[in-house]
Amino acid sequence: MTSLKSKYYLKLFLLILCFSILTLHFSHAQGYPNFIPFHKGDSWGFCDSAKRIKIPPIYNSVELFNNGYSRVSLNNNWGFVDTVGFQHWLPDSITFIKYNDGFILVSNGAKNGLMDHNFNMVVPFIYDVILDFDCGLAPVRIGDNYGYIDKTGKEIVPVKYGPGYHGKFTEGLTWEMLNNKAGYIDTTGKVVIPFIYELGGQFINGFSQVRKDRKWIYVNKEGKELPELKYDYMGPFFEGLAAVKTNQKSGFIDTTGKLVIPLKYDNAGFFHEGLAAISINDKWGYINTNGEIAIKPKWDFAGDFKDGFANVQVGDDKILINKKGKKVSHEEFDFIIPVNNEFFIIKKAGKSGVMNSSGKIIIPLHYNYIAFVDNSCFIVSDNGKSGILNKSGKSVIPLIYNALEYSQHGLFYGRRDSNYGYIDISGKEYWEK
Repeated sequence: MTSLKSKYYLKLFLLILCFSILTLHFSHAQGYPNFIPFHKGDSWGFCDSAKRIKIPPIYNSVELFNNGYSRVSLNNNWGFVDTVGFQHWLPDSITFIKYNDGFILVSNGAKNGLMDHNFNMVVPFIYDVILDFDCGLAPVRIGDNYGYIDKTGKEIVPVKYGPGYHGKFTEGLTWEMLNNKAGYIDTTGKVVIPFIYELGGQFINGFSQVRKDRKWIYVNKEGKELPELKYDYMGPFFEGLAAVKTNQKSGFIDTTGKLVIPLKYDNAGFFHEGLAAISINDKWGYINTNGEIAIKPKWDFAGDFKDGFANVQVGDDKILINKKGKKVSHEEFDFIIPVNNEFFIIKKAGKSGVMNSSGKIIIPLHYNYIAFVDNSCFIVSDNGKSGILNKSGKSVIPLIYNALEYSQHGLFYGRRDSNYGYIDISGKEYWEK
């Protein structure tokens, strides 16, 4: 009978444990603000948004939770704690490097490997370098050569390409070097474009530039080369057109190599949002994809359009214009920095403010520093103190902090006199003396 009772209570315990784990996973989906780093005295733990202690403050340092664990330190030891307070300490021979797309990048002092979040070695210590995952693959290096592993640790692309890492996959392809020749592979490791070129480049809008017989030509993703084009300069394709230049005159070709906008401009930029900057007689304006003047050349410089706006310059004055060529700013600034299609950070004489897309200044030029945060507010600093303003320019958290920066999950990391730790958007401080 006792044995049966023991088995019953064991099953009940396991059932409750499984339910708790499911509940924790559900809470993870709701966001890690349920576990806010809490600083008390010289120690760290975790609390919830009501400052109820979830994990006692016993650690020398903690980090925000990632995949169910927080990296912590205690008495010069590094390890991880989960949301119920269970600890997992790394051996002294293994050092944490960083998180890598659901994995933990670690080192044994000589080689790098990957652990999963159950602290099992997924990738053993065999690589000199493991870079970030992209398209499900992570570049790895042994000596001077690179290959790629997948998330099971399998080498999808053997470590034989190089020397040198040539960037992430773009449009499903990346260029590599093999026996001093450049070619392209896809995310399965298949050679898509043979290793016959002197150098390669990244694919942009279906085309890449490659060097062959000391000349740059275009190749598409099937490896088909455009006819040799005799230009001094050839740019990347944007919106189906690429700027070319010869004999000090610029125009545009289409993706067949045909010159569709004549070589009549002094300089030309790239097409963005249907417009490209061009210059005539040292003045910049914009043309459309038909080669028609859309905004008359009258600026000393013209940048690319983004979200319906572009920066242009007359003398030392930097001005923001819309796609009709109309000035958005009602006064000149030293700098106009687009945040998105709604806001612009403006600077003048060392002071910063914020202007909206209608040209209205919503935060005056009073601050030494402004940073846009997560589409909701601005961190501002002045005279050594920092605070937070909302999108209307109204104070949310007064300028009382010696330092303030956005972390994640709606939390900020700040320091106020001798106190420091995390703060939420309401100004609640998660620390005690």
